[in-house]
Amino acid sequence: MFIATGAGTPPKLPYGETDGPVGAAVLARAIMLGLGARVVMVTEDAHVEPVNAVAQIVNDELTGYAPIRTECFPLGLPDGESFAEALMEKYRPRAVIFVERDGPNKEGFFHGVRGDCRNPEDVGHVYLLADLARKAGGLTVGIGDGGNEVGFGAVRDEITAVHPFGGKSHAGHPSGVVTVTATDVVVSASVSNWGAYGVAAALAWQERTPSLLHPPSMERDLIQATVKAGARDGATSKAEDAVDGIHWEGHSAFISLMHQIVSVAR
Repeated sequence: MFIATGAGTPPKLPYGETDGPVGAAVLARAIMLGLGARVVMVTEDAHVEPVNAVAQIVNDELTGYAPIRTECFPLGLPDGESFAEALMEKYRPRAVIFVERDGPNKEGFFHGVRGDCRNPEDVGHVYLLADLARKAGGLTVGIGDGGNEVGFGAVRDEITAVHPFGGKSHAGHPSGVVTVTATDVVVSASVSNWGAYGVAAALAWQERTPSLLHPPSMERDLIQATVKAGARDGATSKAEDAVDGIHWEGHSAFISLMHQIVSVAR
């Protein structure tokens, strides 16, 4: 199984943001424990250190399981196309999940949720895995919080209509910031990490194993690991133990609530 993540570009987020890698690691942990699946994290070079940092935490906890591996996309479309095809051939994943990973608009440009535009040549085209996986009959899941992330192409018109920033591109692209890349399942959340936690919680309920959802005490460790590796809060661009403007304590409380929901639902 592939779990792709990593968002943000220089100068404010040169190594990516804290939203994405943490959720990807939590989801990887739940899938490994609950389904026994092998997980490969997919990102690009600029984001690999935060991704590796959280993967290492999960690997250290889950001794005896096949460790999470990491693969990095090259920048630009031509190299990305050949890399995506080679990666699919190498691993043949049965599912590809995206957590806070940008997809292109109709003009082929990538955007932040506020409308800032990223040059396609400066971005890893990880979204290509969604198209290849769907053609191969694999499951694709997109988890995001702004409409610019992979997956929201499936509900593009609906998201554009209610986008808090109007879905407008600061570079003037007519199609705006919402991606055209669709997935079979779309999970929208206020924070992308929370969307991943929701999927992990659903798996924990389904398997009647609450421990598939990580403990609240682990939340700060994961966030802190990304920050030490260079990630920043995507809302403030500050190197602090926070995600989308919410301090780690708020996220830990959210995990506690989800554990209670899973417990009661049993």
